This record gives sequence, structure tokens and C-alpha cells, in this order.
Amino acid sequence: MYKEIMKDLTQLAHLKQLCKKKPDLLATLQSCKAKEYEEIWLILHKALEERTPPDKLLYDAENSTLLFREEDDRQYLLTCIIFICIYLQHLANSDKRKKHIKLDSNFYALFYKLIEIQFMLSDREVRMSFGKCLLQLCELNLEENEFSAHVKVNLLIFLLWKTCSSEGKSADISKLKKNKDLCKYIKWGIPEKSTNSFYLLCSYSLNLPKFYAHPDGKFFLAHVWSQHESIASHLFNKFVHNTVVLSHDSISHYSQIIHSTWKNCEGVMKETLEIQIEHLVNLALKCPIKVAAKFRNVLSIFHNNKGDKSINNLIFKIYDPIIWRSLMSPNWKLRFNATCIFQLIFPVVDPCIKNVNYLASMEKAYQALFDLAEDVNACVLQAVAKCICHVLNELWEIISEQKRSALVEVLISKLLREKQHDNVKVEVLLGFYEMAKNKKIHKLFAKIFYRIKNLINDKSLRIRKNCIALVLELNKQLNENFSTQIDFSELIKRVTKDLFTYNVQSCIKKLSYVKYEHHERVKNKEICEFLKLSSNLITYSMWNCSIKEQAKKCVNLLNDYPALMICISKFATNLELVQRYKLASVLFEITNVKLGEEENSVLLGVGSAVNGANGQGCPKATNTGKCLEDPVINGKYVKYASLLLCVAYLLKPKNDQEVELCGSENIENFLRNKFKEEYFLASIDTLMQQFYFKILKYVNLNQDTYVEIHKYGRRELLSLHRAKNEHVCRKFILPLFYKWSLLESVISAHMHILNACIEFVFLHTCTEAEWASASKGSPFINAGRDLPFVDKDALGYFADEEEVLDSDEGSGIKGPSLRCNKKDDPMDEKEKERIYINEEKEINTLILLSLIVKKKKYHHMLFKSFQSIIHNFVFKFNSYLLFIFDKLAQSDFQLPPHFISPHYEDKGEFNFVQLVLYESAKIKGYFHLYISFFFLCYTSKRSNFPHDWDILIDNTLRSIHLISSVKFKNEIEIVTSGNLAGVTAVGGKVAHVDDRVAEWAIYTRTILHFVMHFLDMVEFTVAMKMTPIEDLDFTDLVKNVFMFYKCYELVQGGLNVVHREDIERVMNKYAAIIKERETFFDFIKNYKKNNSMVSYMRDSQVNYIQGILDNISLPKEKAKKGSS
Repeated sequence: MYKEIMKDLTQLAHLKQLCKKKPDLLATLQSCKAKEYEEIWLILHKALEERTPPDKLLYDAENSTLLFREEDDRQYLLTCIIFICIYLQHLANSDKRKKHIKLDSNFYALFYKLIEIQFMLSDREVRMSFGKCLLQLCELNLEENEFSAHVKVNLLIFLLWKTCSSEGKSADISKLKKNKDLCKYIKWGIPEKSTNSFYLLCSYSLNLPKFYAHPDGKFFLAHVWSQHESIASHLFNKFVHNTVVLSHDSISHYSQIIHSTWKNCEGVMKETLEIQIEHLVNLALKCPIKVAAKFRNVLSIFHNNKGDKSINNLIFKIYDPIIWRSLMSPNWKLRFNATCIFQLIFPVVDPCIKNVNYLASMEKAYQALFDLAEDVNACVLQAVAKCICHVLNELWEIISEQKRSALVEVLISKLLREKQHDNVKVEVLLGFYEMAKNKKIHKLFAKIFYRIKNLINDKSLRIRKNCIALVLELNKQLNENFSTQIDFSELIKRVTKDLFTYNVQSCIKKLSYVKYEHHERVKNKEICEFLKLSSNLITYSMWNCSIKEQAKKCVNLLNDYPALMICISKFATNLELVQRYKLASVLFEITNVKLGEEENSVLLGVGSAVNGANGQGCPKATNTGKCLEDPVINGKYVKYASLLLCVAYLLKPKNDQEVELCGSENIENFLRNKFKEEYFLASIDTLMQQFYFKILKYVNLNQDTYVEIHKYGRRELLSLHRAKNEHVCRKFILPLFYKWSLLESVISAHMHILNACIEFVFLHTCTEAEWASASKGSPFINAGRDLPFVDKDALGYFADEEEVLDSDEGSGIKGPSLRCNKKDDPMDEKEKERIYINEEKEINTLILLSLIVKKKKYHHMLFKSFQSIIHNFVFKFNSYLLFIFDKLAQSDFQLPPHFISPHYEDKGEFNFVQLVLYESAKIKGYFHLYISFFFLCYTSKRSNFPHDWDILIDNTLRSIHLISSVKFKNEIEIVTSGNLAGVTAVGGKVAHVDDRVAEWAIYTRTILHFVMHFLDMVEFTVAMKMTPIEDLDFTDLVKNVFMFYKCYELVQGGLNVVHREDIERVMNKYAAIIKERETFFDFIKNYKKNNSMVSYMRDSQVNYIQGILDNISLPKEKAKKGSS
């Protein structure tokens, strides 16, 4: 049997075969003698040496890993470890009666070799397999010697490595704690491989929250820390380094570790730990303020437990020599840090001192507080204010009456005086707020409140906020209404001003390209908190009456201070939801009754609404401005609009609990009875519509309750292209449909229309060459052709809706109608299943989707079901733009000669780039959606964009180059020519001239629209760092923009169309996107020097444009002069 083992033991296949037959191998090992074992270990040792020379290992410098080159060598190592494990099992089975198991020297040599190999290799499987072998070996009753000690140290290293690995679990940490006694075998302070590995793993564990946050992990680290000075020093250095960069939450775990270490140390190690704690104290005093705060956090467990005698002795021993000197330091940062610590360790008195000397030492601490209050630095005074308030709150009963009064007087007369720094006052008020929770100090506030109540009207927002919070806390704790001692007139002015500030700040856009995505709101949390606290204070006793009395008070308050009442309804949190709903219903009923009266009928007069930027409507034959010019009507408008806004905010849930309560059956029945549909229908097309519909947003009922409102909303969404009601749809109808879970069907219908339209544009431009250009006729595609369509199943949203009427509005020249679904057209059954897309549906779709894409909360619906349509649209419109600009640059742009000079005739043979898109509204809509979808696809984690981003960006760069490379025939004549030559034509030629003028006007204008909207895409790609600014040259591009403007001027009969706004838009756009400002201003200077680019304009126009450029470049030049 022994010979079978020895046969080809160096071969992997033979060794694997032996290990697979485990019972047979165990039986064979049972029969082997000592010398035979020695020979087996010797053969395996030599085999491992032959398979692990440097040339058979592969080192990856980039990843710092060492692995086998050949898999067979790796498998031999693993099999060898398995063989040893089987042998160890044999020992466990056969040698149970022996006191100690003694292994031969050849086995020691083999095992040392395995330890060396597994240390070198970056192979998790090898380490895990060898770790099991170590566990088996340590479970045997080995003879105590150097080998057994080495094995136990390596077992400890393995357990620590496994715990620190990415797959380490809590159970591994607990197992490590159970084996903590193995630490005694480590050769502390001796620089050998195993000791160094253990040190490194211990310091690495301080980086792992899963380790140091676990109770067993803290225990193990504290135990290791207390073993020897060398490991204590090693861990302390890592401890200090990590404290600087860790968060305060993580540092609290560090605090527990060092406290546990100190508590369990004795003798020399306790002295070592106290030296380290003293070093932490020095860091907490002398480091920069933010870093020092972290070291204070580390020491907080000692400060918070100073009632413990041993900790109190330690605090006095460490702090007494340095704290008093630090409090008087010339460095204000050191004084600040020392004051923060003094607050926590006050009064720093020797616990072993006798009573008489104790009082003298206390006097020293009190005097230090009075001296600190004379400091001139605002930050130090802030720390002093916090310290005094903390001392009073914690030691109120111990401090004598005289000292209490003196300290309180310091707080009020010195730290709250009128000229004191705001941060100091805030700290005092925060301290008073905490003191107000202490029942033993309540009498103090009854005496001093009259001295601090004026702070409620302070100029500083933070002071006002914290003063109001203090008053509310006093009302709560003392059961008294301190509000009666306050004059609210000034506070109401502050609240009104801050409400307007809050509303303005809530609408700030963070970045310029956000206009293509969602509007991130920048909310000032401090203002919001102040408004909430102010509303709660003003209404503290307002709600202690019946609902009718509450409503009466609200109306009276609204008559005097409408903004204040709106603020209360929006921010107050001291009225329960049910009571708010009852109050809202009463106010809503009052409003409806008042608006129904004859003298107020103008506010609800039904007529043609003026839905412009403000979305307000007014009666027929008037407009919003004229309606509100009458001061009487304007006053009523403000009053009832404010009342409706209050109703809306009272109905709005303020937290998740209220949202859940709103869905109850009782609440729904109440809302259904009180907020009937007829009131909202009556407000349509009136001045009050937007306010009624704002209420509708917060009434938690579905479309089944508001059937007619639902129908009205559908009509509005389908008539965006002609009603100009974007504001009403964006602010009220879309949110309503979203709340009613109907918006997805709206998006679905319009996304399918968009997809059909982009397919049509792509088909008739990029894939059909015959549509690309024409030498005669119109530049716009108007021949008969198949029109875009979608299946009716995809347009379920339109199924029950009447066809939207065609619009007669539009620009001078209209392209061919894309509508061919006439009633008299013969249609087979398949055709009836299709709905053709006319121009109205196309424009309506562009406007509606532009509104939807602006709102972040709607984005998930776009990508949930229509991701493929979005991807298709982005790719094909990108290709379409490249195609159009490429066709434009293929030949020189030739303006007909008769536009340049009256001596030329119109021959009618010119090359056009034929355009499917030429209406300004369509171009704007397509570009808006293209850039918006481009942004969403690029930033959304849900979007698996199937196309190559590099290709799309490259197409954008190529498009810039193509626009810049357009050449103009007769450029000199164009830039120097005067008015339109063809105006002298008579007779039958007049109509022809008019047609050609209109045709060329819309053609040049369309090119300008394409170029100007494309600049938004350039801005976006640069702002998103998708296009390096160094790759772009705008000189020729801007020149060509102005050349196209000049051509448009000539076609329009000399009309000046180079408006100031257009020039500023172009120039400021690039000023905003170019980060290297010097590059931009060099471009401006070069532009101004090149006279040929502006020579076509009159002198007044040249000066006009150069003035604009000077306004842009002057700030930079002034800055340089100022710096010089």
C-alpha cells in the first residue's frame, strides 16, 4: 500500500486519485511507519519547490498580484493541501489517547513551505483551503514548541484576513474574538513576516466599518492594542490618521475602542495608553478647528463619563497642566478649541482635594468663564456662550445663587447685546432652548424673557428663527402663552419679506443646460424653517376655537396681511389634518359665495381666456392687464386669489402620515361633498382658473369625481398648438393627469406620433437621395407621398375624442398639409386601422412632450415604456442634422442675383437643400426634444443606449465644421449690397417676385433657425464635458451666422434683422460655455480686427455691434486694470 502512495507522488493525476479515495488513503496512512512518513513529506516538499520557482509565477504590477502561470501547478498545490488535511484527520482519529502529538522535522519543513507559498500568492482559494488545514492542525493536541506557536499565529492571521476580506461576515468577527488568546504567541516588536502581516491586517481593520462597528471587532482591537507597546504604537498612528478623514459617526466607534483599551490595561501598558490619550488631547487643542472637533469626539467617551473616579483622575492628570494655559493663549483658534473642551470637563478640579481647596479651585473655573467672556474674537465668544449655557444647565443646583445671576447677566448683557456678533447670539439662544427643557430653571425665564424677546425681530434670520423656537419651547414647557408679550407687527413684515425671498430662491436654476432637463429647485432650508416656526407662533392660540371662528380669523388676517395668511396655510404645522380640511372647506364655501355675488362677477366672467406666460384668463373683449388696472377689481382679485391659495395649501399633506390619512374613505366622502366639480368648471377661462385648479391638485379624488374636468383637460392637451395654453397644461392639467394615473396614456399616444414623424423625416431626407436637392421649384418637399401614420391601438388616448380643428394661424408661407384623412377618401379596412399624422398633431406632440420632459418626476414614464423610441429619435435626428448641414456645405450658398442688384433678372434656376422641417415651431420643438432626450439618455442609469456615443459626438463636431465651412457666392456683393432690387417689377411679374421673396425668406430663415438651435446642442455637449473646448473654432461659424442674417435682410427688402438680442445671445452663449476665458476674449479681439466680417453693415450698425462686444470684453479688461 505504501508503494502505491509513493508511486508517481509528484504527478498531479496520481495525487488527485489518492485524495479522491479518502477511506483507502486513511487506511494506508494507518499502516505507514515513521520513516515512510518522512519520505512522503520529503517528496512533496521537493515537488512543491519544483513547481513554485520564480519563472513559474506571474506578477501583475498593475494589480499587485502574484499567480501561477500554469493551472496544473496551482491544482497540485491545492491537492497537496488536501492530502495534508487527510493526514491530519488520520492523526485526530488514531492519536486521541496521547497527551501531545509530535510531528517529524520533514513535516515541519513541508508546512513552512506551504505557509510561505500561500503568503506569496494572491489566490483566495489557496488561502481558504490552507486556512482549513490550519484549523485542523490547531485542534490537535500538538506539543508546545516553536512550530505549534508559528501555526497558531498563522491561524490568527488567516482568521483576521478572512474577516477583513470583502466576503467577511459577522460570524468571522465573532470567531476571531474567540481565538483572541492566540495573540500571546505573536512575537511582538520582532520584525518578521508573520508579525508584520498581523500588524498590517490589524491597522487595515481600522479602515473597515463592518469590523470596528461590530462589538466583537471593537473587543478584539482593544485586546490587541493592550498586548504590547509596539502594536499599540502601530495602531495609534493609524488611528490618528483615520480620525482626520472619518465622519463623526465612525469616530464614535474609535472612541469606544480606545476607552475599552485603556480600561482593560494595567501597569506599563496603561501608562502607554495614557501617553497616547494625552497626545490626542494635544491634537484636540492644536489642530485646525474642524480636525480638532473630530479629536474631541474621540475623547468624548472620557468627557461624558467623568463621574467615574478613575476617569476623573485621568482627566485632571492630563488636562490640568495645559487647559488653563490654552484658555489664555494668544492664538484664537487654540482658545476656541480649549473653550470647547473646557465646557466638557468643567470645572477641572482634583478629585482628591479637600473641601476648602475644592471651593477655591471651583472659583478658578468660574473666573475663567468670566475672563473668556471678555474675548474679542467672535468664534471664541460663540464657544464661551455654549460653555456657560452648558455649565448652567448641568450644574444649576450646585452653583451658588450669586454665580448663577452673574453668569446669566454675562449671557444677556454681554453676549446678547445689540452690537454682538450674530453667531454668538445664536449660540446663546440655542443654549437657552436646551435650558428651557430643565424644569429647575423655568423660573429664570419668567424673569428674563422681557430682556430677550426683542431678538424675535432681529435682522439676522438665524437669530429670529432660534428666538421663535425658544418662545415655542417655553410655551410648551411652562404652559404659558409668552406670545402675548410679543409685538408681532415687525415680525409680520419679516415673515412677508422672507416668504417672497423663499419663493424666488425656490425657482433658481442651477445650470444653463438645465432648461433641457428638469428644474432643480434650490430651497433655502433655513428660511423654510423660520417660516414654519413663525407661522406656528403667530397661530399659537388662533386655533383654540370653533371652525367658524377660525375661518373668521383667517379672513380678517387675510384682509390685512394676505401674504402672511398664505404663509400660515403653507407652513403652519400646529393644526391637524382633519381640522385643516374642515377649515379649508369653510373658506372654500365663503369664496364661492362671495365670487357669486354680482359685484364680483367680473372675476368669474366666462370669456376668451388670455393664456399667456401667466396663464390667467379674463372676460371677453378685455385682457388681463386691463381687468386688473381697476384698483377695486385688483383688490378683490388679490383677496380671493389669496383665499383660494390658502385653501390649496391647507389641503396639501405635509408628511407621509397625512398622505396615508388622505386616502381614507371618510376623508374622500368629505372632499366629494365639499369640493364639487361645478365650482371648478365655473372658473375655466376666468381670472380665477389657476387658483381653482391649484386646489384641484391637492383634492385627493380621482377623475371619476371630476368627469367634465377630465374632458376639459383632454381638450386642452390636444389643442396646445393653437390655444397657446402651455402654462395651464404644465402647471395644472399635467399634474392632475399624473395624479389620476392618466398621464402615461397621454405620453404613449404622443410618443408614437413622434416616432412616426421622425421616421418620416429620416425616410424623406437621409435615405431617399432624390429629395436631397433640386435645381428648380420650391426648396420645401410638397410632392404627393405616403404620410406618417400610427396604428389606432397605439393612440387609445384619442379614441373617444373629437378631431381637433385645423388651425388657420401660421406664418406667411405654409408647407403642404400632412393631413389626408378626409371623409370622402376611399379607405379599405386596413387603412381604417391607421391614423395619419397631420401638422396639428405633430406640433401638438412636440409642445406637449417638451412640457413633459422638463419635469423630473415624469421621466420614469418616458424610459419605462418608450426607451426604444427615445433612442431611435436621438440617433435619427442626429443623423438628419448631419445630413442637412452636409448638403448645405457641398456647394456654395448662392443668393439669386436679383436680390443683390436691380440689374439682374430672376432666372429661377438655383440649387436648394430641400427641407422637410421648415416651420420655426417645429424646428424649435424637434431640437428641444432632441437635446432633452440626449441629456436623459446620457445621464440616466436606466437607459441602455444602443448607439455609440462617440459617433453622435463626432457627428456634432462634424456639423460645427460643416456650418463653418459654408461658402457664399458673390460674398462681396452680398455684404455691400443695399435694398431688394425686385421691388420695381410691375404687371404680371409682381406676383412672381412676391412668391420668390417669400420662398427665399422662409428658406434663409429656416437655415438660421437650424443653426441657432444647433448652438444649444453645442453648449450642452461642452457643458457636459462631452466635447473638449479645444476642439472647437467658432470664428468662421459666427461669421456664417451673420452672413445668413445678411442674406435674410436682402431677401426681406433691406429689413434690419440683426437684432441686439440675437447678437448677444450668440456671443454670451460662447462666453458661458468656454471655461478658459482668455480663449474667448482672444476670439473677440480677432473678430473685431477682421473688418471684412462687419463691412456689409452701415457705420451705425458696426458701432452698435462693436459696442455689444465691448460690453462683453470690458469686464475682463477692467479686472486686469484693477489687478495691476
